[in-house]
Amino acid sequence: MSSSSYRLPWPWLRSEIVRCAVILLLLWTPALAGPARGQAGSVSYPDLSQLQPDTVVAVVNGNPINFATIVYAHQQLPGSYRDLPLEQIMPQVMQLVIEQRLLAEEAARNGMQQSVRYQAALQFEADRLLKEMYIATAVTDQLDDEALEIAYSVYVTQLPTEDRARARQILISPANNDETEVRRALMQAQQVIGELQAGADFALLARQLSDHGPSAAQGGDLGYFGKGQSSFGERFDAAVFAMFAGTRTPEPITTRYGFHVVEVIDRQQMKPPLDDIRGSLRAQLENQKIAMTLDELRNNAEIDTIIEIDPGMSGN
Repeated sequence: MSSSSYRLPWPWLRSEIVRCAVILLLLWTPALAGPARGQAGSVSYPDLSQLQPDTVVAVVNGNPINFATIVYAHQQLPGSYRDLPLEQIMPQVMQLVIEQRLLAEEAARNGMQQSVRYQAALQFEADRLLKEMYIATAVTDQLDDEALEIAYSVYVTQLPTEDRARARQILISPANNDETEVRRALMQAQQVIGELQAGADFALLARQLSDHGPSAAQGGDLGYFGKGQSSFGERFDAAVFAMFAGTRTPEPITTRYGFHVVEVIDRQQMKPPLDDIRGSLRAQLENQKIAMTLDELRNNAEIDTIIEIDPGMSGN
């Protein structure tokens, strides 16, 4: 079905979305919003942190609205508005909840509360909310830092190590592809190796001779990098990662950039730190806990599926 032909199935849902869009526009431009309808031009709100969830903040046709409802409505706003402090948009959220209550009461007067559609939606949303509350209290809140650290100590042993090297280089590049010029550059690189073997200072020679400006200024230091992470190609990386820390290339490494005289300063076998995988590890542990809980609940539950669905009809 094309997007141009798609229509929202229920007229009340279309009007609800339009109404929410208008309210969100008011939230985005508080100066235009003014006081909530039905309230005085100047409304004073107490310190919201002092309010209890059951504190009544409004009464609509004799039916109270408590502070927990306001907080929940605020949490259901789209991200950019939900991130705004409730104190800043309290009048608009109050207006949203009051108008929703008015419309709900009108719907109830018209008998919509007894419809199968309403009862089904009410049951589904109640189940969803209880599920989220259970996951938050029985799963998410139980995964404290200590639990994550214990899980990390087991999980990290299953991860492949990342081989990293810290190296420095002196790059001698030929000015062009002329055979004589290429030979000159190679001979100079070989001469550099000889000087280093005689005790010359690597960093000093790199600053004086290397044609790789960024590293030359650092005494040839390329910092740490993994396999395939240097900018000099596979041949360069293969030579570096075949060397031990504290060793130099006996012959220049040839790449399209020229001739590299390389010394490996350090080698490391790295595991990702906990902070780098904390979010994904937490999500994995939560999913495992939820799956285990569901398995246990299924095993102890009586479930009868009244209607059997033919899998072959799923595409129709």
